[in-house]
Amino acid sequence: MKASVAFRFIFTVLFFLALPGLFAQSKLIMVTEEWPPFRIIDPGTPSGFVGIDVDLTEKLEKAIGLPIEIQRRPWARALEMMKSGEADLITGIAHSEERAAYILYLPTPYWSVVPVFYAQKGKGAAVLSYQDLAGKSIGYSLRSAYFEPFNSDTGLKKAGLSTEVQILKMLSLGRIDLAIGTNPNIEWDISRLGYKGLFEKVAYQPPDRTELFVGLSRASPAVSLAGVMDDSIRRMVSDGTIKAIIEKYR
Repeated sequence: MKASVAFRFIFTVLFFLALPGLFAQSKLIMVTEEWPPFRIIDPGTPSGFVGIDVDLTEKLEKAIGLPIEIQRRPWARALEMMKSGEADLITGIAHSEERAAYILYLPTPYWSVVPVFYAQKGKGAAVLSYQDLAGKSIGYSLRSAYFEPFNSDTGLKKAGLSTEVQILKMLSLGRIDLAIGTNPNIEWDISRLGYKGLFEKVAYQPPDRTELFVGLSRASPAVSLAGVMDDSIRRMVSDGTIKAIIEKYR
């Protein structure tokens, strides 16, 4: 056994032997809210959720040797719990300087969401650039921000709707020309609502993307696990494990 490999093996063994002393609690608390397909409500499961982040969390449990209890909380409440240390970790969170004051973001993003436009089948090729959006009615969620200049562009013919379900229904009826959303979220909605094969992505793809991270509360002892957890995420990204999880929910 090479010296570097032996050192890492010994370090890992000592780390897990030390775990009981590092934590007063016997588990970590993860707080989150519904956000399909990353977190999908399923009352029939122990956590009340299934989805991408649940699968990811199960992998992280094995990496750190501790169970992770998922608790559903409104997003604002979840962030307050991360700030106070009542919760240990959160998933699917975008980086912001404000949150970084109380959340330690693991360095490796495990996925990213991208803005995307959908049209009825056979009509997507007509939108080749941002300029081609002009004159077309575009359904968007009133609760979402997508990318600039789209968010602030008052010259576009935008139809604000409450939910992605309404947006896709309007598109299926031909009442709007395009729907905007983020993938893989809107892809999941298209599939579960039975619209697969009826819509297609337009040719134009905005360059923007939002990276998603696992965050640890800076007020929690769990911050000492940051290196082990990030190593696990980095391996899952590089060996295709994360991609395989994502594909389950397309």
